[in-house]
Amino acid sequence: MTPRLTAFIHAAGPVTLSDQDIGQTIRDAVNEAKQEAMQDAREAQQEVRDAQQHVRDAQQEVRDAQQQLRDARTADQRGAANQAMMGAQQALREAERALREASRQSKSAPPFVYTSQPPNDSRPMIPGEAVDIAIGFFVTCAVIIVGWPISRALGRRFERRGAPAAIEVGVTDQLQRIEQAVEAIAIEVERISESQRFLARLQEKSASTLE
Repeated sequence: MTPRLTAFIHAAGPVTLSDQDIGQTIRDAVNEAKQEAMQDAREAQQEVRDAQQHVRDAQQEVRDAQQQLRDARTADQRGAANQAMMGAQQALREAERALREASRQSKSAPPFVYTSQPPNDSRPMIPGEAVDIAIGFFVTCAVIIVGWPISRALGRRFERRGAPAAIEVGVTDQLQRIEQAVEAIAIEVERISESQRFLARLQEKSASTLE
């Protein structure tokens, strides 16, 4: 790629700076909201795990009360064991109810929805028509710069028809290189135009989504 074409591409690039700022702001806000949603999900999972642990503890208390009832020998011991059994069963029912509630809340959590208003950008936005005009101007300059050596080569060719064949071969090689350079310029211009159209569509979609 020629230095002039490289300079042209760098000069045309900054016109999308404001779009990039808006996109980065939206991405940062979405990432922050996603992190908050993930934190809420982790807290809900922790509540479920705590409820499961409470259920296991209550089940262990029931087993201990059953063992105490089996080991009872007197009426007082059996009465105390029965009270312990009822208390353990009540604790188990409450723990199971808390587990069901935590599981229900974890599964029925509302979907994550995030809306944001992008910050006001005081910098002037460059219209797409102005960008197209600038691209056309630079392309015209590039064609003129490339076409000038072509015209000189053709002029020398017509003036020196009686020159050796080696000179004509050199001119042909030069014309081929110039043709390849022109094709490369056309490809780069098409890529730049496509990127401009894509950014314009992306900006419209972002605006419609935020509204």
